[in-house]
Amino acid sequence: MKTNLKYRFIEFIVQNDLIQPGENILVAVSGGPDSMVLLHLLRAWQKRLKVDLGGVYLHHGIRGRAADADFRFVEKVCREFNLPFYGLRESVPDYAREHRLSLEEAGHQLREHLFENLAQQKGYAKIATGHHLDDQAETLLQRLISGTGLQGLIGIRLQKGRWIRPLLFASRDSILTYARENNLPFREDETNEDLSIPRNKIRHRLLPLLEKEYNPKVKEHLQQLSFVLQEWDDYNEKQLEQIVRNGKLRIAKNKIHLDIHAFKQYFSWFKIRLVEYVLGVLTGKAEKVVYRQFRSFLYWLEKGKPGTTFLWQENVGCFKDGEKLVFCNYPGTPTSQEETSVEENQWYDIPLAGYRFRISAVSRETVHFSANKEEEFIDGSALQFPLYLRRWKHGDRFVPLGLPSEKLVSDFLTDLKMKQPEKQNVQVLLNGKEIVALPGFQISEKYRVRPDSSKIFSLILKMET
Repeated sequence: MKTNLKYRFIEFIVQNDLIQPGENILVAVSGGPDSMVLLHLLRAWQKRLKVDLGGVYLHHGIRGRAADADFRFVEKVCREFNLPFYGLRESVPDYAREHRLSLEEAGHQLREHLFENLAQQKGYAKIATGHHLDDQAETLLQRLISGTGLQGLIGIRLQKGRWIRPLLFASRDSILTYARENNLPFREDETNEDLSIPRNKIRHRLLPLLEKEYNPKVKEHLQQLSFVLQEWDDYNEKQLEQIVRNGKLRIAKNKIHLDIHAFKQYFSWFKIRLVEYVLGVLTGKAEKVVYRQFRSFLYWLEKGKPGTTFLWQENVGCFKDGEKLVFCNYPGTPTSQEETSVEENQWYDIPLAGYRFRISAVSRETVHFSANKEEEFIDGSALQFPLYLRRWKHGDRFVPLGLPSEKLVSDFLTDLKMKQPEKQNVQVLLNGKEIVALPGFQISEKYRVRPDSSKIFSLILKMET
């Protein structure tokens, strides 16, 4: 008995209003089973949907001959289906290096940009991709494991702008079954079996375990979570549009003014979305705010001194002007560096970093080393109080614990895989002009506790939540 995927497909499109009669569809075809089944199903329902189709393939410049073969395969299939074929070639590795992105992020950005431009030039109202139920589950689990907020749990959107995912209801198994039943040729990506890739490990090990040991419907439940959060996010977008229309967000002379009291009344997710919108207006591109940075910002909003600037990015920051919060671009990094003089046994609010800080002398008996970065121990024999805390700046160097030589602070933070916005407000603790530690991250090898250390100090951070 044949699978009913064909009829579930058209039902899903109609129920979710994905395609309107007369809308031409650009189909993203990789040559794999998902996109080949998508193309076959759209052709099967082409007359009922009253649409014209075209196929597009992007050669990423990564997989060499295998990608060349995929390119030719997709071109051949489109010709056999009598569909326009658009073959694009770009070097994703070059783009990743130029924009300091991972290969995955670079590929995603390039595809989106190139396909959008092509659709606009050729008159395609929609861009259809072959993302399916398993893709959604893998995406959500990967984000949960690596750390994400509610925005990240939206996962793969069913529809956003031109982009639609008509197969998002279908499991990978049902897609493969349909391909076999209809004798559809497709290409296999050999990297899909590489278990050194975290996503593949989720696909081949974690998901089967969850289905077998916990809930056979785990994929469907993750999908439901995604759809609920998509609706919630759409509602927030409408609220954001209303705020802009009502003038609560005032844009003038490359500055954006926001009422602090009104901002504090919003719930956290909406605050983050509002800040992302403001940053996007100033930078001209979509922006994402990580939670740690947002938490630091909220602390600065409560405790930060007048005249200080909170940096979101190297050239984008905000400051308080009475009851207004002013976001703006800077031609360079703001020169005003809030520097805190640090004495022993006193708590200091460091709003830019989102924590309180104290340094105290301790006895050797109380020293205990752990992975907890909220308490560190240092050799205090050479310390000359007061010490100073300030935001790191380009050119700062120190010797990270365990290393034999100096390293740029910027390189150290990059090695921690911190994205540029997260780096902006990291603090350095100075003894004169020498870096003692990056509180919360690492101490200097020069100040590590040794067997002959005559004076030991503890550095304690209290992270504000």
